[in-house]
Amino acid sequence: GYSYFIDMYGCRAGVADDMELTYRFLEQLVDRIGMTRMAPPIVIHAPRDKDGAEIYPEKAGVSGWVPLIESGIQIHSIEPTHFITLDVYSCKEFDPNIIKQFAHECFGFEGCEERFFERGTLYGNG
Repeated sequence: GYSYFIDMYGCRAGVADDMELTYRFLEQLVDRIGMTRMAPPIVIHAPRDKDGAEIYPEKAGVSGWVPLIESGIQIHSIEPTHFITLDVYSCKEFDPNIIKQFAHECFGFEGCEERFFERGTLYGNG
């Protein structure tokens, strides 16, 4: 399989706390990299109390996951620091540049760290 990790810094204000944007990003990313969804994305917001206040204000943001026939994609964000991290894992090869470009279009990050590597290289050999 293949893994691509990208940590995005200095994202546009508000995007790391936007459940709808995160959902649309996950949904469209699957199509852009030619994968197959097993189910729609699941996106949840950090917990809030009964009055709607953040229980962990320093961790306010969203997390999301979309299961793929080829494996899965997950995303986590922290709005107070404008940070988003994305993990894409697939048994099917994909172009990490497509992911980076689409993430930049959606989240407008100023800088990033990224890694792309092959996994499970011994799978089926023993």
